[in-house]
Amino acid sequence: MLNREISIPKALHELHGEKARLSSLLLVYITALVVGGIALWQIIPLGLPVWKAALAVVVFLDVGGGVAANLTSSTNQYYQKKAALRPIFLALHVVHPLVLMLVLPQNAGFLLFVMVYTLASAFGVNLIKERELQQTVAGVLVAVGVILAVLFPVTFSFLYALAPLFMVKLILGFAVKRPDFTIE
Repeated sequence: MLNREISIPKALHELHGEKARLSSLLLVYITALVVGGIALWQIIPLGLPVWKAALAVVVFLDVGGGVAANLTSSTNQYYQKKAALRPIFLALHVVHPLVLMLVLPQNAGFLLFVMVYTLASAFGVNLIKERELQQTVAGVLVAVGVILAVLFPVTFSFLYALAPLFMVKLILGFAVKRPDFTIE
């Protein structure tokens, strides 16, 4: 049952592809809820206005779920078929750090680094044609990026979770073109 393939509504193709396994969809949304829930738990003590806390949690929900979604074969296949959408999808991800800069402006340096480093790395990896090299370079860039990110001061430690999540989502998950897998 969990390996059953489901047709995805057209409005959600950019998130999940055209057809996805039920197990993949469940994992994407469970991951989003876990990451978003932990983010909420960590953000509440900051005493932010409700609208700021809600925006921050939505960003973490999307980034957390996106880590899992971008590693699914259905999303990977969708963007391999629609290669012209790849740079648009990547470019739209300036929104996440910009929203967090609005919510937590005192962390602008860290968030700017995460945004620029991640997007530049993802665009660069996307240009590499050979899959094994692409995957290896992506792994190296994520490792270096995470280490560099912790050199920036932040006002609350949970914010450091954004760097590896955002980098894995976009550099390793999205920019790397993985081989097609057939659903059995």
